[in-house]
Amino acid sequence: MKNTKSITYKLLCLSFLFLVFPVFANDSIKINTDSISLKESLIVNDSIPTPSYFQLEAPELAVDTTLKISYWNITERTGEMIAARPDTFLTDYFNRTNVEGFGRSEAYPGNLGLATESRIFSDRKDRSLFLFKDAFYRYEKTPGNFNFINTKIPHSTISYQRAGSRSVMEERLQALVAVNFGRKLNVGAAVDYLYARGYYESQASKHLEWILFGNYLSDRHRLHVFINPMDYTMAENGGIVDLLTITHPDQLENSPQSSLDIETNLRNTWNNLKGTRYFLNYHYNLGFERNTKSTTDEGDTIKQFIPVSSIIYTLDYENRKKNFYTKDSTLVDKYYDNRDYLKTGRAVNDSTSYWSLRNTVGLSLREGFSEWAKFDLTAFITQDFRSFTLMDTTRFNQRTNQSSTYIGGELAKRKGRILRYNAQASFGVLGYNLADMDISGTIETRIPVWGDTASIKGKGSIKNTAPTFYENNYRSKYFLWENDFSKIKKVYIGGEINIPHTNTTFGVGAENVTNYIYFDYNGFPKQYAGNIQIVSAYLNQNFQFKALHWDNKLVYQTSRRQDIIPLPDFTAYSSLYIEFKIAKVLTVQMGTNAHYWTEYFSPTYEPATQQFKLQDSSRAVKTGNYPIINGFLNCHLKQTRFFVEYYNAGAMFIAPPEYFSLPYYPVNPTIIKLGLAVDFIN
Repeated sequence: MKNTKSITYKLLCLSFLFLVFPVFANDSIKINTDSISLKESLIVNDSIPTPSYFQLEAPELAVDTTLKISYWNITERTGEMIAARPDTFLTDYFNRTNVEGFGRSEAYPGNLGLATESRIFSDRKDRSLFLFKDAFYRYEKTPGNFNFINTKIPHSTISYQRAGSRSVMEERLQALVAVNFGRKLNVGAAVDYLYARGYYESQASKHLEWILFGNYLSDRHRLHVFINPMDYTMAENGGIVDLLTITHPDQLENSPQSSLDIETNLRNTWNNLKGTRYFLNYHYNLGFERNTKSTTDEGDTIKQFIPVSSIIYTLDYENRKKNFYTKDSTLVDKYYDNRDYLKTGRAVNDSTSYWSLRNTVGLSLREGFSEWAKFDLTAFITQDFRSFTLMDTTRFNQRTNQSSTYIGGELAKRKGRILRYNAQASFGVLGYNLADMDISGTIETRIPVWGDTASIKGKGSIKNTAPTFYENNYRSKYFLWENDFSKIKKVYIGGEINIPHTNTTFGVGAENVTNYIYFDYNGFPKQYAGNIQIVSAYLNQNFQFKALHWDNKLVYQTSRRQDIIPLPDFTAYSSLYIEFKIAKVLTVQMGTNAHYWTEYFSPTYEPATQQFKLQDSSRAVKTGNYPIINGFLNCHLKQTRFFVEYYNAGAMFIAPPEYFSLPYYPVNPTIIKLGLAVDFIN
């Protein structure tokens, strides 16, 4: 079977080369090396805000608000502004609308809008206070990943994607409007509406998320506001019953006529996550005015405000609620072996909720106000109040309150082309998180290489953190645990080299985890008291020869305990395409891409808790060694991008079609996807 796959891949590559060869032979077709106009180059980026191994580094981390449109993210504790780029680039636009394109390698239950987990261990985040939302961090909007805007021209964007017929249709609409009132005040609103009905029984997802945001920037005052109501509903099917319905339907006596006819473990069962986040950050700047020469031809002297220090205040309130319910209790009871920990005898309607209120006060010494002030220096104190509600056998839910106090600081040099660094530290000094420690930092320098400038970056962190409330406590009909886990200890060290001249980024990292908390095959949290080492290396390498482009993202990783942290040895994303221009205005990218990972006993998905757990050894299956191949036509016309994608095209010629993202969770069958994005920038 592997030989058959290898031959098929080689034939596919040869066929593609024969397709693109006439382009090189035809000199009348002009190759477009920069598909973005000069006006757009002020405001575009080649990717969504993602980890640095996906991004081209910004020339400066400091924000330049003199541009026609400026974008930045803020740090959630102290509100520091860090330059960002919006998702307006053409390359891989279609791929970023797929779950596979949300990260370097994503595992998920097969439909857009459902839970996801990265197969790359270093891409996974620490569990949050409300761990039920963690599997949706690729969708969640936060002050730290949302782009704040300062615009001198009208600005709005709209994006729409869809796939499939009415009964299985997948749709997502995203829109943003931002308006400046004078030079200092910007307000805006955004919406993200997702409705994917799914190609398998009881697999639909529906997300509705609003973002109301604003910022006020003046010499003395700096204010950011972020309000985010969200409501996610996801149908749960527990995976398909029989793998043969995907891999060898011809061997079944009654083979399904369509994917909707495939039997699943659950029906009419849903999870719902809802809540709102209110965030406010305020800086009051202390400083002085300095006479400087104007940049105009007259060279007049003007007064410029120089900030010396800032008084910082951050208010961050979040509430979340989770419900797990069904209209088919008999089937769900059977799926969970008829267990009822609450002994209520009632239908499934599990719920839990939480809220958190964090207040941070800080004082910062600003970078650049004097020749000797080469860095930002910030100190802060945070008070965090939390409240958790769990079900009980009575009609009254049980509430548990926590309180924690942290102190910490930050040392950062965000300006300069030779050396930049950033170090943060926080320590729990009172309350539940007493003796917690979180220290992390990066340092970057630039060196000349082959007539260009390469960057070398070092990264490291040390963490000693208490388990979250939900890792220790949870009560529902099918799951109940009361743990007393020890603190989790993590040490990470890594480095990265970026060479723009050759489009190369290479990095390595090693992490040691002690007292790691995972979910076993029954879906209950367990703690491994020993040490687990994870070592990884990655390479992003893009090639170009005239019209032909070949972009690659490769990751190698190894886990010392595959029975606790199972990881694929190798993952890859590769995109081979031709790029050319028609009539000097229409940029076209046409080609194929593939997501691939080696076989391994991957975690699977637990519907009731929305966590990724280990497989039951009695029915464990491997996933991987099967590429998700897509064909695409990706286009850009002035301020409009649009695409046509033939998703999972490999299922038509690779046998058997083992397109499982998770055990018993196949991805969508071969479908055509369409997408359109318009940036209204005048």
